[in-house]
Amino acid sequence: MEALGRSDPSANSPVRQVATPSAAPLWIFRGILYYLSLIGPVLVIYSIRHWPIAVLLAATIIGYAFAGFLFLSLLILIKRLVVGSVRPSGWTTPEAEDYKRWCLAMLLTYIMLESCFRTMTSFFSPLSTFYHKGMGAKIDGSLILATGARISDPWLLEIRANVLIGADAVILGHIGDRNRVFLGRVVIGEGTVVGMRSVIFPDVRIGRDVRIGAGSVVVRGTTIPDGETWVGVPARKLNRKPLMARPASNSS
Repeated sequence: MEALGRSDPSANSPVRQVATPSAAPLWIFRGILYYLSLIGPVLVIYSIRHWPIAVLLAATIIGYAFAGFLFLSLLILIKRLVVGSVRPSGWTTPEAEDYKRWCLAMLLTYIMLESCFRTMTSFFSPLSTFYHKGMGAKIDGSLILATGARISDPWLLEIRANVLIGADAVILGHIGDRNRVFLGRVVIGEGTVVGMRSVIFPDVRIGRDVRIGAGSVVVRGTTIPDGETWVGVPARKLNRKPLMARPASNSS
């Protein structure tokens, strides 16, 4: 499961990680999901195995897309019926109900990120909005999630219209510190661009038409007003100084 060692740079807490789920139950559960998703398309392709190769190729592509839809639908169904809602409850410990729900929800995210269907949840895939909304995110259908970008806690995310999340950017709804986890909402305003490989921590509010520079880290508790540009680690407002006109040279 995702490391929680990406602690807030403004805090002096040691790097911690959440233990990876036990291998055997995880593989069994993931195997069941794959079986339920793939068994139908595989049987259909097997039944037409003597057809022309072009037909088989088209059937394979359609079957893969259908299997991905079923796979993501099963994750959404489990999240809604078994896990339930995960609240932005601040600091929480393993004894709390919110912590247990978050762990189960993160297990589903981990399975999706490690699956062969991950690409269906990014870029211009119609399943991107379907999956993230199904997992609890409040997002607009115009969201562009570039290749490699990762939303770890969609149930704690709100994104307005015309937002671009750059390649390999990470949006976190949680951070860990020793034996506790902080759960916070992330809100990104309309028209905002999050640069590639940026990291957005929980409990962050980003206004409209904001630019987050590539590789920046927006720490927990940050509020960015409309129209500003923030860069750096930790991210700070970029103050653009006006360019001074060069003095005219005296020609003889």
